[in-house]
Amino acid sequence: MATKTNSSGKKGQTFMFGAVILMISNILVKLIGAVFKIPLQHLIGDNGMAYFQAAYDIYVTFYMISTAGIPVAISRMIATSNSKGNHKEVDRIFKIAYWVFFAVGAIGTVAMIVFAKQFANATVKGAEYAMIAIAPTLFFICLSSAYRGYFQGLQNMVPTAVSQVIESAGKLGVGLVVGWYFLSRGYSMPVVAAFTILGVTIGVVAATVYIAVFKKMFASAREEAQDPNLEVRSTKSLLYELVIISIPISLASSIMGLTNTVDAVLVTNRLSDAGYAYEVAKNCYGAYAMPKTLFNMPTTLIYPFAISALPAISKYFGSGEKEKAEKLMESTFRMASIVALPCALGMSAMAKPILGLLFSENMITDTATNIDIAGPCLMVLGISVFFLGMISVTNSVLQAYGFHNLTIVSTVGGIIAKIIVSYILLGIKSVGLSGAAIGTAACYLTIMVLNMIFIAIKVGYFPSITRTFLKPFISAVICVVPCVLAYNLLTDKGIVGAKLATLVSICVAGGVYLVMLLVLRGLSEEDIKMLPKSQKIIKILRKAKLLSD
Repeated sequence: MATKTNSSGKKGQTFMFGAVILMISNILVKLIGAVFKIPLQHLIGDNGMAYFQAAYDIYVTFYMISTAGIPVAISRMIATSNSKGNHKEVDRIFKIAYWVFFAVGAIGTVAMIVFAKQFANATVKGAEYAMIAIAPTLFFICLSSAYRGYFQGLQNMVPTAVSQVIESAGKLGVGLVVGWYFLSRGYSMPVVAAFTILGVTIGVVAATVYIAVFKKMFASAREEAQDPNLEVRSTKSLLYELVIISIPISLASSIMGLTNTVDAVLVTNRLSDAGYAYEVAKNCYGAYAMPKTLFNMPTTLIYPFAISALPAISKYFGSGEKEKAEKLMESTFRMASIVALPCALGMSAMAKPILGLLFSENMITDTATNIDIAGPCLMVLGISVFFLGMISVTNSVLQAYGFHNLTIVSTVGGIIAKIIVSYILLGIKSVGLSGAAIGTAACYLTIMVLNMIFIAIKVGYFPSITRTFLKPFISAVICVVPCVLAYNLLTDKGIVGAKLATLVSICVAGGVYLVMLLVLRGLSEEDIKMLPKSQKIIKILRKAKLLSD
């Protein structure tokens, strides 16, 4: 069931359909990102990746602070106004948000260019060229985010999904080619990294053009009558609400960017303090891009549920439909848990084989490979996949109910934990780079726990432990065992190479997980409805009594 009829008589997307659309686009985005990052790591090495990653981490921080809150605020405000049939107010909200984003994007771009040298000195010296190259991206991503928030508020996830894929395709199509060209011409590594990162900027410009054209076509086709008795709030009132909602959401949503900034500032400096030579410390930071790239992949399967749920929960909350809101929250938590738990445990248990599948073992020092250094980091970050997945859902719930200020409290608590733990552990030579990953895990765990407490107290809701967490957890634990055993058997006996053994083992784990989830009745009819041919699948599973009540 992919569509529903809204108050205006038009057809709109259901929560689950929107989540599936975003999930597909996110998978494509991450696949394209992997196709970009993996050969890029081979092309420019850990030294070049240090410049690239430093610039990208600073950009992500600016990006998250600049754009994370307003699209969510737009989405929530538009969902509420649209549910009342107040289409004129919907259009006014978008216009206000557009010009706010225009100003924020321009300021962010100028700030990143002006202070590029200072940012580079604080992270990796020589990265200022890459920072200047990526700075214009901020302006265009801000404009693009205004459009995305508009469509998400109308529960139309297609424009967001397509624009994300265009962004990534531009990064891949331009970045690698330009990087290879200037590297082959003998340019210095900081300059090569700068030209490579231009692919990100060009991709975002193309995505912004697409979604702006789509909005223009959409607006001309969207002619909906409005009740003349409906009051359209003033620009001043709407701007005030937008700012009040977006600031705390921006701070909460910028968690990924903030942790990356902490890493950018601390990793190289604290490893040097611990006794690492500066070049070795810098290369370690470049190698850290590998586990971070893989860590971000599973979350793209989880975010769509949180993004799609927010406007829907806001609508139910606004209309006083408490039972529907709680049913939707339960479904969102369960789907996030079903995806996050096997990814978290599997990535942690198979950290080195997964890294070996995607990256070559280029030497960083005389005694260790980049995979030897990155492996323990991915083991820790793998577990954090679950924490981060729950954060995305809990943030959406708190924001939908108007408790966005509480997300600031949890985020600040998490960042404090990140700084303290990372600072201490990175300064211990025996811990080394793993200190950054442990600090990130401490950060996400702190935020998740605080958010859960806030939801229980303020919203009066807590997801079912058994249906939401226990069944997926038991299934995930059971599937990891044959995964590791299959890998060891295939490699120890020399049956196949390590890369093929990793792929086979992951497939084995996926099959076992699905079977265990069905045996434990961890899936409901609502969960199956997101799949193709869902009614036939539900009929078969219902006969076999493999669906939860």
